[in-house]
Amino acid sequence: MLTTIRNWSEAWSLLIPLLVIVFQKRVRAEMYPLFIYVLIAFVLNLTATTIFAMNKSMPAFLKNNNVFYNLHSITRVLFLGTYFFGLQILRFTLFYKILLVGYIGFILLDFLFFESLFRFSNVLFTVESILLLIVCLTFLFQAMRDESQVDWIKHPAFLVFTGVGLYEAVNFFIFLAFYDLVEKDRQFGKLTMTIHNMTFVVFCILLALAFYKYEKRSPVYRRPSADAAL
Repeated sequence: MLTTIRNWSEAWSLLIPLLVIVFQKRVRAEMYPLFIYVLIAFVLNLTATTIFAMNKSMPAFLKNNNVFYNLHSITRVLFLGTYFFGLQILRFTLFYKILLVGYIGFILLDFLFFESLFRFSNVLFTVESILLLIVCLTFLFQAMRDESQVDWIKHPAFLVFTGVGLYEAVNFFIFLAFYDLVEKDRQFGKLTMTIHNMTFVVFCILLALAFYKYEKRSPVYRRPSADAAL
């Protein structure tokens, strides 16, 4: 039973933010990139998990689910990056746009000349972790230095980047040494995948809380002015 829950966790965990969205019946404009990400991620993960769980009964051309994981990684970077740009907290915007264009160029070069999209790309996931960790650290650093009236610590975006940062920080080394872990010790490889799945569930829970908080947001996200303090 626990094995089944773990094996399907990459699919059912995305239902948590989706259910919050369904009950709210609307998505704020700021969160739309994350809404699209959750929808695409759910379809990709559900497909990948179904292929894994029913692999023996699948026709030969449907036994490989690696392409769906690779597409999920690309989707995560592009849509979380788009969300980040929409927060209007960025300085040196041109640098991050160049970084995003460079990432797209890397994807094209990697899959056209070096790797197959149908093989799990630990390089792709490692690059994802590096880029999104840069984004998360940039957000936290600039949030602390921001002099506007927005209280970023209480802002829903803080939950989003906490979830992303935790997920990427924990999984960076798993992605980096994925094939070594699996080939040298399959049991340890399974353990690392369980850790990956657990962090993904936490990420989805924090995403759901962010969607909920956006709907309930109030002036509490603004710092008290000096006049109010007096």
